[in-house]
Amino acid sequence: MPEPVGHQRLAYFPPAGESRAMQTLGERLQEARQRLGVTLREAAEFTKIRTDYLQSMEANQFESIPLADVYKRGFVKVYAKYLRLDDEKAGADFNTHHSAKASRRPLEAGADEDAAFEPETGGAPLTISRDMLIYGIIGIAAIAILLAFFI
Repeated sequence: MPEPVGHQRLAYFPPAGESRAMQTLGERLQEARQRLGVTLREAAEFTKIRTDYLQSMEANQFESIPLADVYKRGFVKVYAKYLRLDDEKAGADFNTHHSAKASRRPLEAGADEDAAFEPETGGAPLTISRDMLIYGIIGIAAIAILLAFFI
């Protein structure tokens, strides 16, 4: 398996007649991996990114990775660096085309920009964690034992 060289990045020049802008991020990742002669399995072992996530990234199906965008962006940057691509550019491309924020419609000018926070009333019932319940029971038992000695 070829091992990536430190932080050295290789310039990418698309073949004649092909525009880099026409390629998706996934296509660029796949092409770079194939150019290095690395299998998905080898890339997954080296980067510690699951093979199915790498496949989804190369297929440009980032929405099928069940993680927050911040993790997906991190994976894209790690994978791009491994493939000797510009990881900052790959992260920026992910932000532009694949993050949830990029798909949100911008707010109308002045619409709810400075709306004050108002808590919901009648919201969900109080939830107590298992640890809090155990500590509460132990506390009540300790108080009962102390009262038994002094009464």
